[in-house]
Amino acid sequence: MGLRLPNQGRQAIVAHAHFCLPNEACGLLAVDHNGLIRMVYSLDNSESSPDRFTIEHRQHFGAMLHAERSGWEMGGVFHSHPSGGAVLSGTDLAQPHDPTWVHVVVGFVPHLDLRAWRIVAGTAREVTID
Repeated sequence: MGLRLPNQGRQAIVAHAHFCLPNEACGLLAVDHNGLIRMVYSLDNSESSPDRFTIEHRQHFGAMLHAERSGWEMGGVFHSHPSGGAVLSGTDLAQPHDPTWVHVVVGFVPHLDLRAWRIVAGTAREVTID
């Protein structure tokens, strides 16, 4: 099954990635019971780094509360690679993951690109974006 990402969500992710340059952008994705992404939470990278991200913990908690109040659940995360492609890095794969979550990556090199992935048992599998 592909990722159901409305155009407004795609635009919000890319805009946040541009805004955070030269550092990595990050955020969370809330989904409804049909798997449609209903909210893109553009959050702060507490590491302020061009090659790592950690979602600021108070914002993470606030996004989770908002999603729960709205009847959604967290279904994924997004981040950017300011000097790389829209693929998961070794650093990304080394982090603990929920295999049900989708990982959206915005890459800037060699051109702006947005791709989605699921990580299962340490292996990235690309997900189509509908």
